[in-house]
Amino acid sequence: MLVAAAAISAVCGPVAAAPNEDPPVISRRDGGENYIEIPGVGRIPMPPGAKVFQPRGDQRFSGDDDETAPVAPKSAPPPAPKSPEQARAAALEDLLARLKNAADEPEAVAIGAKIRGLFASAPSETVALLTDRAMAAELGGAQLAAQALLDHVIALDPRWSEGFVRRARAKAARGDGAGAREDLEAALRLEPRRFDALALLGALFEEAGDKKGALDAYRRALALDPKQEGLQKIEERLRLDVEGRDI
Repeated sequence: MLVAAAAISAVCGPVAAAPNEDPPVISRRDGGENYIEIPGVGRIPMPPGAKVFQPRGDQRFSGDDDETAPVAPKSAPPPAPKSPEQARAAALEDLLARLKNAADEPEAVAIGAKIRGLFASAPSETVALLTDRAMAAELGGAQLAAQALLDHVIALDPRWSEGFVRRARAKAARGDGAGAREDLEAALRLEPRRFDALALLGALFEEAGDKKGALDAYRRALALDPKQEGLQKIEERLRLDVEGRDI
């Protein structure tokens, strides 16, 4: 500041700005030379290297250093993309919530079909191929062959609940109710929200004469899929048999 003041005094002598006069305007030439322009006096070049302080509220010079200059906040990094497993889990959570809050049975049936599609999504191409062949054998009435293929499926991926559910159906078709129930319980340990497995388990319990076990399985299925009118009627019938009528 002393250098700037001396330069001004040397050129035009002491200057006292009148109260009503415009304040000095500080600018920079195209060639990079700083100057100060005082109303009524004119444009005064600044000595080389002199520091020019910008009046508060005026436009800053491009390239001036100022320790108090605001720093633009760094933008947050974009979220990492979801893996296929994470995407499937998120979709399943959303569909299960929609199933529980479905407006009516047709909507529940449509949502339930999408959920079963996610359950049936094979974890590998080999598992998918063996599962397709097992389904073809089952449709052709070759339940024993279907079961043998599903044995291989479960050996390849014992964490896939769909393998146990499909083998349970094959066993039930061959009259092995106990084996089918064991497979369904295994599937439910892997995925407790399999309403389809719970409904089938309820039917197998009822077929075996275990009405209490059947009632519990049906109620668990209805807690996940409450708009299934068929299950509602079965639950009501079994409730009367197991618990009797309210007095």
